[in-house]
Amino acid sequence: MIITKNFVILNFPKTGSTFIRKVVKGIFYKRRKKNIWINALYKLGLKLDFKELMTEHPTVTNYKDPHGCYDQIPDIDKNKIILSGVRDPYERLESLYKFKWWAKYPPIAKNEIDTHFPNFPDLTFHQYLELDALENEELKNKYGIDNNIKIGNQSIQFIRFFFKNHKEILANLNADYFINGDYKGDLCAVNFIKNENLNEELALFLLKYDFSEEEINYVREHEKVNVTKTDGDNGLLFHEVVCYVNENEWILLEVLSHLGFDYKRE
Repeated sequence: MIITKNFVILNFPKTGSTFIRKVVKGIFYKRRKKNIWINALYKLGLKLDFKELMTEHPTVTNYKDPHGCYDQIPDIDKNKIILSGVRDPYERLESLYKFKWWAKYPPIAKNEIDTHFPNFPDLTFHQYLELDALENEELKNKYGIDNNIKIGNQSIQFIRFFFKNHKEILANLNADYFINGDYKGDLCAVNFIKNENLNEELALFLLKYDFSEEEINYVREHEKVNVTKTDGDNGLLFHEVVCYVNENEWILLEVLSHLGFDYKRE
């Protein structure tokens, strides 16, 4: 995560988080070069403009990354505005498959990989969905989630990122919690910007704070970063994607709809 004097950026993976992180850091790096006092303080270890906090990964041991969640924000910074990205869950699922982070860091044990996927890591999309389902069993066990609850990995990850006391919530999940809207009180306030309109929405967000016209133009004109191309509605796999997400990620779709992002497809 990135912590500034005014806001905190939570880097929700595959939603444009690399773009947001790179652009905002780029602005602060340019400021350091221009201001000798800020640069001098930075060299002394005083990061008064921003700091990047690396946190323990929830499933990969001895690994830290910039994708910290709300519960990992230092208490002194929890009252700040929170910024993050949001993305169509159908396209995000396809992007997760194509990005292949799972190939480098398999989400299940090696013996299970060898048993179920002898061709690993060269998985078809259908095989990836099987891997996703096996990972789901692992995550349910890790967080103590009732096996009778239908909750997909994207939904679990969203709760981990943006719900207060996420471990307690996951361990006590039931369908009524979402159907009745009880979850709304546990969802932290987040300024979400859409993956499909990152440049403009990030620029509009930064306009609320002390960012110059030059810096705002830098945001608007910056090229895309770390893009994983998806096939969208015209893809041959799209029907399978829709069916899988609608069945497994109904919780995420419900929460996103409450937040004003109506991604549900039939």
